[in-house]
Amino acid sequence: MKSQGFKLRANGYLLVSFFLLAFLFDHSPVFAADQPVSVQRIGVVNLDRILQDYKRTKVSDQKLGEIYKSKQAEREKLVAEIKSMKEELVLLNEQSRQERQQAMDQKLKNLSEFDKASVEFLQKERERAINEILKEVEEAVSSYAKEKGFDLILSSRAVLYELQAMDLTDEVLQVLNDRYGKKGGS
Repeated sequence: MKSQGFKLRANGYLLVSFFLLAFLFDHSPVFAADQPVSVQRIGVVNLDRILQDYKRTKVSDQKLGEIYKSKQAEREKLVAEIKSMKEELVLLNEQSRQERQQAMDQKLKNLSEFDKASVEFLQKERERAINEILKEVEEAVSSYAKEKGFDLILSSRAVLYELQAMDLTDEVLQVLNDRYGKKGGS
């Protein structure tokens, strides 16, 4: 059953690719009948590797890790307070116990809200950082393509086969890391 779903997806990707190529051939001035066909320079970049090896990504991940550790320390402090309150419950009379239980319930609610807010904050920060990094990658690829005379640079995720000579990942990564170093990154 899985192989049949894979075949359907693969056939769908092939069909979409075919129509996209047909559209490009039909509507591109490069392929127009009255224009001579020029040789196209096409390159491929591995975005996964770029994101993994780009210095800014590593620095961003380190900063998010530090934020996570500080949030975790705050959380552990709240948990310790709740445990302490729970241990004190046994020693209190009924009225004091009820008051302390209400205070503990409020602390548990605060802990839950803190956890939710921390997760949302970290997700938003990671998304913001990734979007900024992807924008830088796009700008670097675009300027590299213009500088080196490429007509098209694709993500390796969208390519089923490529010649090794078409892989521009190292060159684009070098451009990104050089730019980041010039901006004061470490």
